[in-house]
Amino acid sequence: MGSLSSVVAPLAQVGSAIGSVASFAQPFMSASHKGSESDLDLQHYQQNIELQKKQNLLGLQQAETERRNKLKKMVSSQRAEYGGSGVGSGAGSGEAVLQGLVEESDIQRQNNENDTSLANETLDQKLAQQRQLNLLQKQQLKQKTLLSSLSDLF
Repeated sequence: MGSLSSVVAPLAQVGSAIGSVASFAQPFMSASHKGSESDLDLQHYQQNIELQKKQNLLGLQQAETERRNKLKKMVSSQRAEYGGSGVGSGAGSGEAVLQGLVEESDIQRQNNENDTSLANETLDQKLAQQRQLNLLQKQQLKQKTLLSSLSDLF
């Protein structure tokens, strides 16, 4: 009987130690699960940003198509007006007016491109900020979990 109790006592201590390790590791497992959720949230946010960028590009393409159509219509209208009044579109003042229409349209194109570029840069900055926030929250959760586990041990 004495040899059985000498074996049981160390096994009980090992069992107690395993229980302590398991209870110590439990908050870390929970924190890991919360970290996975935040990674998934960040992934969804990133997908939304990419979708918004594609919508911005589509909007830019539509604006460019509208700008070109408007320019063609304005140039045709101006040429028809000059033709009806007997002034050729190749004449000095007629050519200057048409050149002015083209330049004005080009400025609109540049503004559209700049607006889209700025919107995409803003989206990129928001994504970078969200990534940093996500990383900060993960680190805070790890520290909180570690401190909680350490305080439970003592």
